[in-house]
Amino acid sequence: MFLLNFRRIVLLSSGYLTLSLFSQSAFSAEILDQTTKTNAGSTWQVVEPGGDTQCSDGSPYKFHVKPGKTDKLFVFFNGGGACWNAQTCDVRAERKAFVPRADLAHNDPSQHNGIFDLDNPENPVKDWSMVFAPYCTGDVHLGSAQRKYVTADKHEFEIKHAGAANSQAVLQWVEDNMSPEKVVIAGASAGALAAPIYAGRAATMFPNADVLSFADGAAGYRSNQVPKILEQWSVYTPLDINKYAGFQKEMTSFYSFYGVEDKHHSKINFALYDSAEDKVQVMFKKMLGDTDVLVDAIGQTYKSLRSQVAPLSYYLARGDVHTILRFKHFYSTEVDGVRFVDWFNNLLNSRFPDVVDCRSLSGKCQNDALTQQ
Repeated sequence: MFLLNFRRIVLLSSGYLTLSLFSQSAFSAEILDQTTKTNAGSTWQVVEPGGDTQCSDGSPYKFHVKPGKTDKLFVFFNGGGACWNAQTCDVRAERKAFVPRADLAHNDPSQHNGIFDLDNPENPVKDWSMVFAPYCTGDVHLGSAQRKYVTADKHEFEIKHAGAANSQAVLQWVEDNMSPEKVVIAGASAGALAAPIYAGRAATMFPNADVLSFADGAAGYRSNQVPKILEQWSVYTPLDINKYAGFQKEMTSFYSFYGVEDKHHSKINFALYDSAEDKVQVMFKKMLGDTDVLVDAIGQTYKSLRSQVAPLSYYLARGDVHTILRFKHFYSTEVDGVRFVDWFNNLLNSRFPDVVDCRSLSGKCQNDALTQQ
């Protein structure tokens, strides 16, 4: 079991969190799956690392741990939007663009389904040690900046883009407490963009372990705004200077990180999931000024990655649901006779699965009958 030598543990109770005001925000599609069967009070513990960690509004950062098999570790970086200017960072907006605090229901693993339904016998990681990293900084877990923003109506406010410090605290706890033989670094939505970088960190921490980077629901973000946004968050400052020397000038998309990590850590396996008409990705692409069709952008990312890294596999499903790991359709999604849960289980067990791509079907990727029921 875990060697619990972290600074502070707070046991969750069933009343620990309630639905946040963000349930009806821009993230209504990804916030919660209330069909979860997880018993929060007896399973998850909260770590409050302190130090330089904080959320966007300066509130405390915390993350969640679940003891399990000591040789298998699943680390999950949660999603929750992004903010990069006064309009997107203004929490007064009716439709918020990001989740600003760690103590909201969205950041409680016991409130999610999918891999967090620990009572489901089909759950391939229910017996693994698990770490859930909340997301509350609007910077895809990678920022290291404190920015002042001014809205059109002259409202001034500051945002702490401290995703890098928060993530480092999570990974430091993992390194201090674990010695796994198999590590999965997974992220959903915003967390998916950080997954390859932190998979590289895991490969450095555990050089004898098998490491998998899994990105859930973010392959469509291909924008010429990316370099400016990464600068706004000061993403490059905390990166390994030896690994990323000169990288900033070469940066053209979030997916350039894959090639760097693969170059330095050849043992990492990379895999991705997306749905072809993902409504949250479509929304953010519009916010970034992108006009290309989402499934075409996803296809471009997959093609680019297959030329950069190996091994790499992906699962492209029909429909418009956003991400899969946290929701019940983790168990029901199927493309061309291949269930996602079976494909993912093969991925975890070193049986690297073939690509599953709805574009190869006669009906292409439209009109998916699957819904979150």
